[in-house]
Amino acid sequence: MSDALITSAELEQILQITIADAALKTTLIAIASDIIETFTNRKFLSQAYTKEAYDGDGERHIWLKNYPVTVLTLVESWDTYNNVQLQSFTVDTDYIPYLDEGYVYMRGKTAIGKRNYRITYTAGYLIAAIPADIKYACAQICGIVYSQKGKAGINSESMGKYSVTYGKSDILVNGIPLPADISGILTYHRRRNI
Repeated sequence: MSDALITSAELEQILQITIADAALKTTLIAIASDIIETFTNRKFLSQAYTKEAYDGDGERHIWLKNYPVTVLTLVESWDTYNNVQLQSFTVDTDYIPYLDEGYVYMRGKTAIGKRNYRITYTAGYLIAAIPADIKYACAQICGIVYSQKGKAGINSESMGKYSVTYGKSDILVNGIPLPADISGILTYHRRRNI
C-alpha cells in the first residue's frame, strides 16, 4: 500500500466535509494514494533507493524511476551474470545529474545490458511539499471512493425487470473511475515506463 499523500485535515479541508470515522479517512487516503502512484508510475513521498537496477540501452540518459531527486549518492555499472561491480562513476566527470527531472546524463553511452547499472539515490517530497494539484487529486479521488461506497460504479438501478446503469469514465485505475480533470492532473505527473 502507498504512503499517504495528504493528511486527514487536508482531505476534509479540500472536500469541505467532515468524516468522523478516522479509520475510514485513513483507508480512503490510502486507496487514493495508491491509485495516484499506480497511474503516475512513481512514488511521491521522499525515500531512499539503494542500488536500484537499470538497463543500459546504448543511450546517454538513465531515467530514474522516481523524482525529484534530492540526493544522488552512487552510479555504477554491474556484471549482472557474476553480480560484480564493474565501475563506479564520478559526478561531472562521468555523468551529470538532473535532479529535478530525475535522470542521469552519462558522458559516454551506456553499455547495452539488462539491469547493468545500479543507482543509489533519494527522491520524492516531504508531505508538506507534495504539489498542491496532487493533494487536490488525492482528495477528489477520496471523495469519489467515499461517494461510491456500496455502488461499485453503478449509476442507477431499478427492481421491476431489473435494470442497472454503470457510470462512464475516461479512465479506470484500480477499478476506480477517474474524471477527465483528475486524470489530466495525474497525466502531467506521470513517469514514463522505465
